[in-house]
Amino acid sequence: NSLGRYRQDHAWQLDYVFQLAEQHGIYLLLCLDYHGMFEVTPDSWGGNNLWPSNPYNATNGGPCLNQNAFFTNSTAMTVYQKRLRYLIARYGYSPNLLAWQFFNEIDNEYSLLNASDVATWHAQMGSWMRAQDPFGHLLTTSFTYVEPHPEIWTLPQMDYVCVHSYGAARPAAALSSTIQDLRQKYGKPVLVDEYGTSWQGWNRAADPYLRGFRQGLWGGALGGSVANSMPWFWENIYDENDYPVFAALGGILNRTGWGHGSWTNILFHAVLTPPPAVGNLLTNGQPFSVTLPLSTSWGAMLSGQLAVPDAGAASFAPSTLNCFVHGTSHADLRIPFQFSAWFTNNARLVMHLNSVSWNSILVVRAGGVELYRTNLPNLDGGYSVTNEYNLDLPVNLPPGKRLVEIVNLGADWFYLDWVRLEQVLPAVYSNNWQPPCEPIGLSGPREALLYVVAPGTAFPSGATNATLPIQADQTITLSNWPAGDYLAEWYDPATAQLVGYSRATAGSSALILALPGFGGDLAGVLYPPPKLMPLAPEQSGAFQFQFDCETGGRYWIETSSNLTQWVPFELFTNVTGTSVLSDTGVDHAPSRYYRARQQR
Repeated sequence: NSLGRYRQDHAWQLDYVFQLAEQHGIYLLLCLDYHGMFEVTPDSWGGNNLWPSNPYNATNGGPCLNQNAFFTNSTAMTVYQKRLRYLIARYGYSPNLLAWQFFNEIDNEYSLLNASDVATWHAQMGSWMRAQDPFGHLLTTSFTYVEPHPEIWTLPQMDYVCVHSYGAARPAAALSSTIQDLRQKYGKPVLVDEYGTSWQGWNRAADPYLRGFRQGLWGGALGGSVANSMPWFWENIYDENDYPVFAALGGILNRTGWGHGSWTNILFHAVLTPPPAVGNLLTNGQPFSVTLPLSTSWGAMLSGQLAVPDAGAASFAPSTLNCFVHGTSHADLRIPFQFSAWFTNNARLVMHLNSVSWNSILVVRAGGVELYRTNLPNLDGGYSVTNEYNLDLPVNLPPGKRLVEIVNLGADWFYLDWVRLEQVLPAVYSNNWQPPCEPIGLSGPREALLYVVAPGTAFPSGATNATLPIQADQTITLSNWPAGDYLAEWYDPATAQLVGYSRATAGSSALILALPGFGGDLAGVLYPPPKLMPLAPEQSGAFQFQFDCETGGRYWIETSSNLTQWVPFELFTNVTGTSVLSDTGVDHAPSRYYRARQQR
């Protein structure tokens, strides 16, 4: 309750955290403040509204008449710098301090703040920190969503980009795309420092086998981020002992050169986005019903167009359709909510309405003809997703090939948990498109790393199925790939168990890799065959040779005088990629041969 008093018992707790981090080789991203310090309205959890008790608030004797004054008032800035100076003095010593992070999710309060003032403050405080911190620790801040926010990330004082991702559909591909976009836009490293399959909670019921959780971790690790995506809800991970997911990730990556040298994202030849319209009907197809999950990301600019030729289309719904259906109050966030399908008699659309902000008008059209309209008042007086309605809204649909759309002709958003289509006729996608495997990957100095999600299993599709069909005869194609021979080792990402090998030759700037049979996902290490090459003998007469192979590769170097009988010379584990070995025991046989044999 005082701007100039620092709780020593709390500071000691943080001392203890740093000591443990130093003992165990853990690096800390120290977040200094969070959005709740400016909020006045309780959130969905009934808290995080700390502005009324904030000592910067003039009501409590502070210097700030409102929240934005924290970023503009000179007295507030001076007081804050004193706190920063204390933190630098107490914790700046530690080599395990990765970075100072000014704010967590500051964009949550942009409705109360001036974004330009927030950016100017970050520039000023960042420059001040650079002058005060003798060890030059990294500086950053963070945002709730993956929107660009150039007002912050173009600042030279911000060393790397921090974004959060919750409820993303197809998380591996989505995070990889997001990370690449941000890296290219700002030329800075990117960290997804909060990740979850839902912003509302751990979401284990919707992800019982942790497939979405795992796809998100790998999406960061092989999407070009500086790390795997950092999961929130850590207390659930602890309570359930879900650490084997991390052990498997480390078991595969740590045997490679991941994290060292220059790595670039791999381009794949695959059309991952389905066409927005259905094609021809399938003969003798039986009607089906399908529930379409939706993206829960506020502000996600999705296509809003989905074709529904079969039940598998549900896997594409969260990457195209959003739970928030906006009205005129957020014109910049209004996107379509449309689906194309063939319907038979007695077809229905069922929408599950969760919450309403204010003055929403829900309208359903088919082929441009209005079928349904209702005014949706705010029932609970709040502006959060609280399940105030918890109501199914059914609408009868006419038979035939239809483009059905849901629109909001009112002011602010309404929120749908899901929509269901009933009595849909099986069809094909336009142009006979078929869902492919979804690969992401990185190419490094000595090897490439791959992560592949099977067709129809990108979260949330198939997430609750106890077993998944085995994918057989699947391939992926790497574009713009150097010519030559390549070997691939394939692992189960859930256990790090080796599941198979493949070999291929790149030609015409593409490499086609056959995949072993797998269910949900697959991780791979790709590298050219090892090379054993002679060098000039040493002055002592010892024979020298150079061995090039993938990082972490284990090989027996064997020797022979007749190409028939081979004896071990050295068991070699590659650390740097290229090594020079010498044989000081060369005898006077007419010939001496060497070979490298992989130890699997």
